[in-house]
Amino acid sequence: MLTQLDINALRMERQFFTNPSNEDTYDTLFENMSPVPTVYWCAPGNPPTLPLHAAFDDYAYNSDRRSRREILKGRFGGGSIGYVSKEDLELFACLYKKELAGLSNLQLELMELLMHQGPMNIGLMKEMTGMLVKDITPALHKLQEAFLIYEDQLDNDGDRGWYLFESEFPQVNLNRYSKMEALQLAIPRFAHLSVFFDQDK
Repeated sequence: MLTQLDINALRMERQFFTNPSNEDTYDTLFENMSPVPTVYWCAPGNPPTLPLHAAFDDYAYNSDRRSRREILKGRFGGGSIGYVSKEDLELFACLYKKELAGLSNLQLELMELLMHQGPMNIGLMKEMTGMLVKDITPALHKLQEAFLIYEDQLDNDGDRGWYLFESEFPQVNLNRYSKMEALQLAIPRFAHLSVFFDQDK
């Protein structure tokens, strides 16, 4: 029977605290810990990193992966920014998407703008609609949480493009999994890293 010390030791090992990950094992670690947030108190636009888990500069590594769209930015779990691998986008979109009962007039106008005028940044949206950035930004975030639009974060530049999600990822089926089916696929990753958990923990 595993003691709490055994469980803690296995957690430290599987999460690469005791022996930090190299590039050969890092991608699997990243997927198991997804969605991976940016670190607290980082500059806007920074790539995700896993401090203390990696034996190399994963800031540069993830910057390169992000620039090639191998890892993708989204809003998961209550609107928090996180990154997942391109292969995992469908799974986590089905798990975390926050359905909208309907689009507000502002959201509808932004969707139509992206549909007919193509991708654009917030500054151009403001110029074309006359809306204020403080109104545009939260509307975009709600659409992003529903995976109706995609914020393209290829580097640290603050001038990011916004796209219709389906135009950028036509292969992603947002209805491929129910939330429960997606959860059943994601839980084994959490279980592997946690070693032991129950409903209360």
